[in-house]
Amino acid sequence: MGYSSGKIDQVRLEDLAASERAVGQIYPVVKDADGNIIDGFHRKRVNPNWKEVQLPVKDRLEALKIRVHLNLFRRKVGEDEKSGWVAEARRLLQERGLKGTQDEIAKALGVSQPWVSKYDPEPIQPNKPHASEQKVLRRNTFCNIWGFEDDSWLKLTIRAQQPHYDFYHGVTPAFVIENLIQLYQPKRVLDSMAGVGTTGWVCRRYSIECDQFDINPFGEVKEGDAEHVETGRKYDLIFNHIPYLDLVKYSDKPEDLSNLPEDRFFEKLRRIFEHNLTLLEEGGVYAVLVGDVRRGGRIIPLTAKATLLGLEVGYILHDQAIKITGESESTSGLLQYRAAKYRFMIPKYDTILIFKKVNHLE
Repeated sequence: MGYSSGKIDQVRLEDLAASERAVGQIYPVVKDADGNIIDGFHRKRVNPNWKEVQLPVKDRLEALKIRVHLNLFRRKVGEDEKSGWVAEARRLLQERGLKGTQDEIAKALGVSQPWVSKYDPEPIQPNKPHASEQKVLRRNTFCNIWGFEDDSWLKLTIRAQQPHYDFYHGVTPAFVIENLIQLYQPKRVLDSMAGVGTTGWVCRRYSIECDQFDINPFGEVKEGDAEHVETGRKYDLIFNHIPYLDLVKYSDKPEDLSNLPEDRFFEKLRRIFEHNLTLLEEGGVYAVLVGDVRRGGRIIPLTAKATLLGLEVGYILHDQAIKITGESESTSGLLQYRAAKYRFMIPKYDTILIFKKVNHLE
């Protein structure tokens, strides 16, 4: 779960709400045979009771094909989203033992090869091996600033290939998980606030075991409250992207962190920290992505409070990194206006707190 610089596409949601008021629910939410949404994520967020239609589709590649065609002929689709479709089709084809060439993708999606080529940043040659066919763990030396303020950070991430990135509020950038994997080489990973499933998606690229839970599950993520998740397994790495208080409310569930007042938020967060400590292997890493919240002329220091919680619970603070939030474009104008009007500095980073479980001083 959690809240990052991928802010709500508020304009789009407001437009959909206005459209519903003006002309009703013209386009239904489309679901597959298992009840997963193929098309209509935003409509469902505007109105949970939006009318639905269910198709007898169980195959994920077929579901992607339907989503592509439903969107291409109904609205203007951005290049990032089209690139995401191409990359997702390639991943699904590679899961079947194919290479995921442009011809294979075109046939699978029912589009032309020239169309695929326009939105394929890393084409695969039919007779040559490609880097995506084998992801190899390497041990790099990292500095503690991750990301870039300009668009160059996109070249070093896999955001465009990540399914459902754009509709889910506060998706963790995939490069955060990739960096943690490269740094700590885990064999088994847990994300108990998994949201759209970024952690598991990255782990699959490295053939790393990963369990994913969320109190508001999506897709392949299992339902589970981070405070009570039990799998009977221990983990080398646990990752949580915590909500930034109630900045985004993910549900009306009374146990949802994003739905709690500040005092109860931190009480529950403490219990989650304590529970995760029991799930970690000795020497295991607990990484928390967090950012501060500005409210009523003051900063609520979530980062500092989460740091103190971790230390009080029994972790050591092994390391920390800054994640630049310059990738956010949707609210930059509003932030600049408010910063100028109320005389505060625009927030440009979140923090990755890297705790460690040790029973002795290192």
